[in-house]
Amino acid sequence: MSFVTAFTDKFYAVLICKSKSDTEFILETEPRSLGKISAGRQMVEGKINLVGQVIQNTDEVWNLKTNEKDFENKLHSFDWVDDLAALSSVEARQFAQNWLFSWMKKYSSGVGPGWTPELTGRRLVRWVHHHLFLTQGFSEKKLKKFNLLLARQAKFLSKRAMKTSEGLPRFEALLGLIYAGCYLKNMEKFIEPATVALADECHHLINSEEIVFSRNSQDILNIFTILIWAKLALKDSNWNPSVTHLETIEKLAPVLRNLRHSDAGLPRFHGSCGDVDGQLDQALSNAESRKTSLSETSVGFAKLSNSRTTVIIDAAPPPMGKKAVKADASTLAFEMVSGQRRVFTSCGPGYLFGSDLSLVGRQTSSHCAVYIEDRNSSEFSSVEGWFKASKKMIINGPSTVPKEISNHEGAGIFEGAHDGFVQSYGLTHVRKLKLSQDGYTFEGEDLMIAIEDSHKRQFDKVSKKNRNDQLSVNAAFHLHPNVVVRLDQENNRISLALKNGEVWIFNHGSDLRLQLEPTIFFENGLFEPLESKKLILSAGLLEYGTRIKWSLTRALDKDLS
Repeated sequence: MSFVTAFTDKFYAVLICKSKSDTEFILETEPRSLGKISAGRQMVEGKINLVGQVIQNTDEVWNLKTNEKDFENKLHSFDWVDDLAALSSVEARQFAQNWLFSWMKKYSSGVGPGWTPELTGRRLVRWVHHHLFLTQGFSEKKLKKFNLLLARQAKFLSKRAMKTSEGLPRFEALLGLIYAGCYLKNMEKFIEPATVALADECHHLINSEEIVFSRNSQDILNIFTILIWAKLALKDSNWNPSVTHLETIEKLAPVLRNLRHSDAGLPRFHGSCGDVDGQLDQALSNAESRKTSLSETSVGFAKLSNSRTTVIIDAAPPPMGKKAVKADASTLAFEMVSGQRRVFTSCGPGYLFGSDLSLVGRQTSSHCAVYIEDRNSSEFSSVEGWFKASKKMIINGPSTVPKEISNHEGAGIFEGAHDGFVQSYGLTHVRKLKLSQDGYTFEGEDLMIAIEDSHKRQFDKVSKKNRNDQLSVNAAFHLHPNVVVRLDQENNRISLALKNGEVWIFNHGSDLRLQLEPTIFFENGLFEPLESKKLILSAGLLEYGTRIKWSLTRALDKDLS
């Protein structure tokens, strides 16, 4: 967001909040945003963690000084109301009302970080979803002020929704404006311009690289959910969504269906935390579309799926540029899920626990990927912003990522390669993954190879420079925290026990070194990252070609899930 845009937002917010407005609900809607009962219970008990910011004194939450933009967004969007409404106890309602009253007292004049179009849209939607929960027991005076602020936020969105950043922020702002028009008295005039603007955004989204750019599956799901909620709101008010709006839903549904793991979650790449608490299945159900993707990949992700086992691979170059500040160096990394249990996963988005950890989960070594020494397959660099803390973005990475998905006797086979190590070591990473027809065997073969003469010269140059210390190539396999690891050194194998009773056996070539090391798992809603384990297979870099072979086989099936 530019300085001029931010200043203009503040100007309109203050100006509109000086005007007199009046509204009330003309329609009620069910709460469509889902929360976690466990998270709501923690908040009521005083255990509050919003995107890495632990809050000790809940009464002073709106006075906290922080440079954490993700925390401010979470707080001022009122997303946390979803969790309290899911709990729906008297204590949860009192907690939500206390925070609501404090926000109304401090920010009703249009000041503060919450008066941006995207945050205002998110906040208005939560107020509409949970207005009965939030306003129960209100005095007439408090209810009048609540409705007054709803009207002011609607008018602010009517002026600024189309001025915010393209992509998810603009969709969030437009949804708030559509909700205001559909559910609030005297706001019906906003429905038509908002639906026209939404159709324009849908057209831009589908006919540009915007949806592919970030490759954050959770952002794609959030946009899809917004389109579903907008469709339902318009139908509540007897308005027909635009053809472009409905066509966009039809196009996004198969993309998300292809990104869906067997546990109803999403892959944990490029800022997505994977665990979406039923949001994906609910949105797909409301989409009323049963189309499946005919493409081998969806927004750069390839998928192998047999029986109840899914494998999703990051099979495209990483997002680059200033907008891709959550992109991972994860080319050719994979995740594996068996039924409802995650087996191999990624560390996930460290930004959930503050900016200090934001880069941790983005490294190549933080994924089920192959790397040389501790080098990333992509290069990170800092980007500075006006009055903002610097962020890391990818400025250089794999440019060529050929891939192919085939089927042999019912087994799904993925073959891909990337050139992320050619410039530094002269080596191309080639990965082959195979999932058996019954989903019980998952095999992998990784090859680091110098292909062209120029690549071999680069490899010779690096080898000569490091002739006293042999370079090593490493294949990392990050395990979900719920996986119990047992190492059988005598038989050179590892057993992985899942909570549902399944046991998987991990085997590897006898020429490889195996290490079991600690790793970290970032999950939304927790106070601190979870500890877990990772398997590291290592081999010395041999002349122009090094191979790592491994397999995972289900040995015992006591599926209690």
